[in-house]
Amino acid sequence: MVYLAESRRGKNIYYYLVESITLPNKTRKQFRKYIGTQKPSEKTLESLFISFKKEIEKERKKIFGFHYLTNIEINEIDEINNAFIKRFNKLNPTGKEQFGQNFVNTFVFNSNSIEGSTLTAKEVALILEENLAPNKDLEDILEAKNAEKVLNYIKESKERLSDKFIHKLHELYFKDTKPHIAGHYKTRDNYVRNADFKTTPAKYVLTDMKNYIAEYHKLKSKLHPLELAAWAHWKFVKIHPFQDGNGRTSRVIMNYIIHQNGYQMIDIKTKEKAKYFKALDKCNKENSGSALAKLLVKRFKKQYKNALNE
Repeated sequence: MVYLAESRRGKNIYYYLVESITLPNKTRKQFRKYIGTQKPSEKTLESLFISFKKEIEKERKKIFGFHYLTNIEINEIDEINNAFIKRFNKLNPTGKEQFGQNFVNTFVFNSNSIEGSTLTAKEVALILEENLAPNKDLEDILEAKNAEKVLNYIKESKERLSDKFIHKLHELYFKDTKPHIAGHYKTRDNYVRNADFKTTPAKYVLTDMKNYIAEYHKLKSKLHPLELAAWAHWKFVKIHPFQDGNGRTSRVIMNYIIHQNGYQMIDIKTKEKAKYFKALDKCNKENSGSALAKLLVKRFKKQYKNALNE
């Protein structure tokens, strides 16, 4: 984490930006940048932090290659994933089915709730498991059912990530509630609530999505699946290619990538959405998926480190 440091020499005070990273051999490397003898204002300091982080990111790439996570974090994730799979495989078919359904229920509740759904976790479970609809907004109910269909679709799909595949995911999710935009890229400019960045203008969406798909396939062999999922999620939100439903679609794409690579899918809790939005905002400021990748690592650990332990 970048911080402001000061060094006193006689009557003078010299200010520096400082950041430390863990190297592959587990030692620490410190980066320092002199910024003058006057303490910067909070606004100026924020700008300096952002530019310094970008400089450090270049150095990180020289050391680690194109990575957001350290080798230690990657090894820990792999160990947790492998240990969980062993425990999961010991379950009987009913246990496996119930665990899978529980994930679907919680993911659907949280992902839709982040975007404003009024359904409770219990109501989502009743809708998906018992087909019992509460006296709530019909749109929320239909999108809960379709979210389950989309998750089941990506679990079974062997398709490569493509423009056609992304259109299919969006159409499945919103065909019953937003039929006029389901599966179609936006025709009007849109924005992300409470965000400081501008999304891709409608007239450039086709170009940006073409580049998005091409870059994704270049990064597939360079990034760990959680890093790749973080990159794909962040970039998709930044483009915001659909008129509505971009957040939910991005979380589906994220989990499609994770699942395709043999890792367990991740549920971002609605109660942690402030941290989630902050991570996405940081990604855009730093032009890096690092902040979101770090958040996904934390969520993965919470979900699977002790899951199914006796």
